Amino acid sequence: MWGTWWVWDARLTSVLVLFLFYLAYMALRSALDDETKAARACAILALVGLVNLPVVHWSVNWWNSLHQGVTVFAKGGPKMAPVFLAPLLLMVLAYMAAFGALWLVRIRGEVWRRRAEASMSRLARS
Repeated sequence: MWGTWWVWDARLTSVLVLFLFYLAYMALRSALDDETKAARACAILALVGLVNLPVVHWSVNWWNSLHQGVTVFAKGGPKMAPVFLAPLLLMVLAYMAAFGALWLVRIRGEVWRRRAEASMSRLARS
């Protein structure tokens, strides 16, 4: 399998399907002008795509194919040497902290945007 660009492996294909749902979600969100309709349509698409998420997660246990099996959360403890496991867990924690910080910044920006729209609509009515 080395040097092969793509194979129709079950794990790779399930991740591809999830990625296509993500692209469809972003395209649908930007295609509709009405924010309420776009949010509702994207919520339905996200619920349909959610069905694929357990398939991607459990594909490590279901199909023994080209990729390695469970390494960190294996039965009986991690199969990874501590010299590699400690930096991995540290970087996972750092990534989650960065994601949380960026998420809070985005939420704050959305609150400011909605407040500005509400004050503009109040000014337009008066």
